[in-house]
Amino acid sequence: MNHQRGFTLVELIVVIILIGIISVTAASRFSGRSGFDAYITRDQAISIMRQIQIAAMQGQGVSSNNQNVTSSLLVIPSCLGAANICSQRFRTQTPDALWQQDTHTKFSSTSSFIAFNLLGQPVSAQGERICTHNGCEITITAKNQQTTHICINSQGYISAGVCASEY
Repeated sequence: MNHQRGFTLVELIVVIILIGIISVTAASRFSGRSGFDAYITRDQAISIMRQIQIAAMQGQGVSSNNQNVTSSLLVIPSCLGAANICSQRFRTQTPDALWQQDTHTKFSSTSSFIAFNLLGQPVSAQGERICTHNGCEITITAKNQQTTHICINSQGYISAGVCASEY
């Protein structure tokens, strides 16, 4: 009898696929999370911003002196979230805000204070419409200088990416 020595084609393909899976897993472990901080924070920020917007549309978060409490957004370098949370002197753990110390990112915006009216449109503290021409853009910068953007257009749509001219 004539016996062949070696591996079959199927065995070679399976080994190559397994090596590929192991190398991708190992590479992601070495790269660390810093490469994803900006994107993870962007997605969390969009969720928080939409939550604040929905609270405003439902008429929630208005105190007895008619000031917006949880239905307004504050964007400062150290915090992005509900204005009443980010304006506190001491950081508190809450799902309504993202803090620089927790996310390893900085925040900046074309408008640092954004409230929402009952239609979900962005307005100033005085109730005047804002973000009307090119939208309000929020930039998130990670420690590795990677940046992502969030746009709030004049009608209140919150999306990932750079704001484009509406006209």
